[in-house]
Amino acid sequence: MTRDLNTLLGFLALAISYGLVIVLVVKHVNYGLALFLGAMVLGIFFGIDLNGILSTLTMTASEQITYELVLAVSLIPIFAQAMIESKLIDEIVNGLKAMLSQRAVLAIIPSVFGLFPMMGGALISAPLINGEAEKLKVDSEKRSLINLWFRHMWFFVSPLVTTLIVVCRITNMNVYDVIVVDIPAFIVYVVFGYFLLIKPIKSYDVKKGEDNFFYKFLKGVVPVALTIVSNILGLHLILSLLLGIFSAILLGKIKLTNIMTVIRKGFRWPLVTSVLGALYFRNVIRYMHVDSFIVENAISFGFPTIAFFSLIPLVFGFITAEPQTSAIMSASLVSGAFEKFIPAQVALLYVSSFLAYFTSPLHLCLILTVGFFKSKIREVFKWLVPSSALVYCVQFAVCYLLIEYF
Repeated sequence: MTRDLNTLLGFLALAISYGLVIVLVVKHVNYGLALFLGAMVLGIFFGIDLNGILSTLTMTASEQITYELVLAVSLIPIFAQAMIESKLIDEIVNGLKAMLSQRAVLAIIPSVFGLFPMMGGALISAPLINGEAEKLKVDSEKRSLINLWFRHMWFFVSPLVTTLIVVCRITNMNVYDVIVVDIPAFIVYVVFGYFLLIKPIKSYDVKKGEDNFFYKFLKGVVPVALTIVSNILGLHLILSLLLGIFSAILLGKIKLTNIMTVIRKGFRWPLVTSVLGALYFRNVIRYMHVDSFIVENAISFGFPTIAFFSLIPLVFGFITAEPQTSAIMSASLVSGAFEKFIPAQVALLYVSSFLAYFTSPLHLCLILTVGFFKSKIREVFKWLVPSSALVYCVQFAVCYLLIEYF
């Protein structure tokens, strides 16, 4: 099926098609469209015909994975919107403010909003941090770092992160098996953030909140806890998300007339098209045996297998500054080339994509946060890059040991 390309031309074709995706993403073209166009260019270089184009389109439209992922990435932002509209996120933040020290609140605010990742979401938590940081006399660079660092902490271990869901589905891996591997890096990440960013801040005594703050906090947490716990216990993710949305509507007393507003505000077409583009990209790679071509030639040149799960997603993540695109392209590359995966391989691929995106100068949350606090980006990078590199070393070491010896 694959055109008889020599190795050099084959890798040139890959460079052009992957490069096209990266350029389009950097130019802010819709991720789904970028992946679709990249897949078409790749298919043409490898000799796809009209029948192949129709077959891969039909395959993408008819697979169960397509419906599951489209529903999941549609429901997660609707869930986030329900939590915002119902003021349940405010209940969580206010409850934690009443229970914790002021400096701890600086970390809690972005981490609560980070439970529901959304593009540019750093601007939601930044103003809330600013008020507390003013009282504690925290400089602008540290404010930026706190907002960035703690907002992204859940990327390691939250089953509600769409990138993790998509990558695990593409590689046919259980989300929670991957999360278990990520826990050591997550712990190091949180400890770093606390001892280097939060603990040095001089706190002060404040008047605690209302007497019923703990009840309000629990009420706010219930929808999130229901979603995650029910999924862990075996309920399908789609049903778990619907349960979470329903409980948020019920506990937040959202009127029936406002439910459509929640759905309209929460639904994100770009996420849906990203999934469709990603799955089409994966199917073209499989249909044209591009994955086998890459792996067989790379290994014959002495390219280590572990680099497919580390170096490639690192490069994609840093250049695109978008974890979903970089992780999906990397996962699509390896999903058909290797017969089966272990959780450590997928965990390494996922965290490589995430940390490369996290430290990229094109990272939207970084740009928005630094702009909001009027920080010096060079000073922010002086802390952000080495700290992220140390966390990555922990992740790489854990995954390498699991891949090589278990």
